[in-house]
Amino acid sequence: MRNRSFSFFLLFVVLFLLAGGFLSFAAQKNIYAAAQTAPELSQSQFPSLPNENHTVYIALWLINIYSFSYQTGSYTFDFYVVFFWTDPNVSTADWYLMNGYPTFPGAKMLVASDYNSTVKYEAYRVRANLNTPIEGKNYPFDKIKLDIAVELLTVGYNLSLVWIPVDTGISSGFENVGWTRPTFELTNSTSQYPLGVVSPRADMYIEEERNTYGAVVETIVPPLIFCIVSAVSILFRMHENNAFSLRVGITTSMLITAVLFNIAQQNNLPPLTSLTFYDVYIDAVISFLAISLIVNILGYVEWMRNADKKRVNELNRWGFIAAAVIPILIFVALFLLR
Repeated sequence: MRNRSFSFFLLFVVLFLLAGGFLSFAAQKNIYAAAQTAPELSQSQFPSLPNENHTVYIALWLINIYSFSYQTGSYTFDFYVVFFWTDPNVSTADWYLMNGYPTFPGAKMLVASDYNSTVKYEAYRVRANLNTPIEGKNYPFDKIKLDIAVELLTVGYNLSLVWIPVDTGISSGFENVGWTRPTFELTNSTSQYPLGVVSPRADMYIEEERNTYGAVVETIVPPLIFCIVSAVSILFRMHENNAFSLRVGITTSMLITAVLFNIAQQNNLPPLTSLTFYDVYIDAVISFLAISLIVNILGYVEWMRNADKKRVNELNRWGFIAAAVIPILIFVALFLLR
């Protein structure tokens, strides 16, 4: 009885795997068939192109962005890209992404094509995982450039890849939360490879700036509050034990909080080759809190040694001035040296 049950179970597993394989094959076949029988667009919609050999024209329409990571410089773009040409020697636009790859095998789909008319074309719908280096020197008020790099594979026949600016753009629904409405820049270049292979390249750089309000609220305001709380503690009398303990406790807690806040911020930053605006700012903040703590300790030691209220108050006054001026000098020096 047990052997029969096991046999039925094994048969069920085999049939399940066969059915899954058949459905997967059918789905891939449908996708391939859809690509091969792609519909044709109306020639009246095409841009006016010169009848020019050795040239492929490109238009790209960016739909949206997903999974953007400021730390790693990775992002996913959803876009249409269309290649036009009139050169009879070009049979297809054999292209690939230089800074990424489709998110899955069917994410680069030929949705329309025509190889028989005067103006030939191929239109693709693509969802791709891309990556570009990010240098956040002005973080948190920085500007980023997210690249879509397209290159044609050419073998034994030189081609130029030229943008069609009027048909290239960004959808109104494009939104990267925390960043301003994007603009874009188009560039053309050629890539040199061994054995004399030269491939034309077209780059679309999507430029965005961080939302100023969000940057100030999330990054600038919290450390400023730490400094204000620590500065208020200077009003407590240093020559009273309870007041001194309260001053040291507040300043120490603000210093620890600032250090932890800085660690959390650094975990969100990409690898850096120089100081950022944030690094300069947080160094000044930590300097203010550290000097305030040193002044508290020195003032209490002076009080315990001489019990001179006038001298302790004078030390407190000059200590506050030093705590305010030295961080400003540190900020200016680091800002100029970064």
